[in-house]
Amino acid sequence: MRKNAIISLLAVLCLMLVLAACGEGNSGNSGNADNGGAAANNTENNATDEAANDAAGGEAADASKDKAFTIRIGSWFLDDRPYQQDFMKAVEEGYKKVYPNAKIQWDITLGATYFDKLKAQFASDSAPDVTFFQKKDWFKAGNFMDLSNEPWVGRLSDAGKKSPAVLYEGQLLGVPLGSTPAGGVWYNADMFNELGLKPPTTVQEFMDVCEKLKAAGKTPIALGFKDAWTAQLFMSLWIQSYGFASDPEYGKKMYDGVIKADDPAIQAVYKNLQTMKEKDYFNKNALSIDWPASAQLFASGDAGMIVQGPWMPGANKDNIEKGSYKPFQIGFFPFMDDKGNTQIPVGTNASLAINAKTKLVPESKALVNLMTTQEVLAPWLAGEGSLPYFTDVQVQFDDPVMDAVKQYVDKSSFANRFEDFIPASAATAMTDLVTKVISGAPFNPSDLKAVQDAFEKDKATVVLP
Repeated sequence: MRKNAIISLLAVLCLMLVLAACGEGNSGNSGNADNGGAAANNTENNATDEAANDAAGGEAADASKDKAFTIRIGSWFLDDRPYQQDFMKAVEEGYKKVYPNAKIQWDITLGATYFDKLKAQFASDSAPDVTFFQKKDWFKAGNFMDLSNEPWVGRLSDAGKKSPAVLYEGQLLGVPLGSTPAGGVWYNADMFNELGLKPPTTVQEFMDVCEKLKAAGKTPIALGFKDAWTAQLFMSLWIQSYGFASDPEYGKKMYDGVIKADDPAIQAVYKNLQTMKEKDYFNKNALSIDWPASAQLFASGDAGMIVQGPWMPGANKDNIEKGSYKPFQIGFFPFMDDKGNTQIPVGTNASLAINAKTKLVPESKALVNLMTTQEVLAPWLAGEGSLPYFTDVQVQFDDPVMDAVKQYVDKSSFANRFEDFIPASAATAMTDLVTKVISGAPFNPSDLKAVQDAFEKDKATVVLP
């Protein structure tokens, strides 16, 4: 009987072990559901996971919020200016709230060489996961992911959804961050007042202002053409007013071959540059200093004017504080043609895209979504002098000069830039000719043949707006 009792007890124990084993097996096979139940009991974790999924465009994240990884962001303009540094800090802090163990690697190459580097990176499948870009050169190659169905698209204005900077064959291949006036001539308003000068409205008045500044012992215009993009900006802004102010179809006519590179309007810009060089209206080291050094000349009061984009007011304020220079009010006027016509194009200075081959798809979408928020985007747009494409992002400008810029922009009737209608090689050839003239070589219309040759050779690469 005792033996039977022992056997019965062993049977019960075996049954208990079998049931326990079955229970463990069920737990292992439904681990996600079990973890989900645990998360449901943790309100904070649930909120974080929901935020991560929302940021990733509504997709479930492919890993837990604690996943450790490095995500790369490519850029050509994120330098040491305070608002740029604040932008990067805001991105890093915001991303940590979604992925606490993630690391952002900023892949920054300042200036135009960034785009050559990016092209090589895409060719070798080593491009950043998320990258800032300009123009549409990347679209045909399939480098960027289609973002047409991302949640932030619903927050875009109609202009943002139709922005030629990111729209290609019905797809949104990027995020248009801000609508940016191309720029123009910024001047020291206090210096102008002291010398009895007024913002010029014709080319002759512009030359007269330069002459009076020179007579007062000032450099009329500070150039930093070691950065080739500043030379291109100077050239294209002036061509814009000479060509587009009187003919909105100027760029399209050049693309169609109706207008050639040696057009009188383009020649006029180079002739003006030669005149200004001959009269010493530029700093003598114009070709050997970069744009930050030229901005220092302007901030210090050594130069009366500088040609730059709409970020100049913020940059000038920072330079004055860093250099302990005497503060002054900055003013603005656009380039003009001989008759006083002006034209300021407005476009997307920087757009954001996701590498079509990234292995971090939800993570990249979360990062892009973060960069479109009020907290991150608005301060950066204010520093850039840009207006938002997002209806729920509000930008406040500190400097009243931006009101003057807006007034000039409102008078302009055309949005696209001259460079939108010519291949990059032609723009480079035109920029090379600018630096040649600034070096002291006389301008010859035959020099523009290299521009026309480059245009005809690479015309197929142009993606018309």
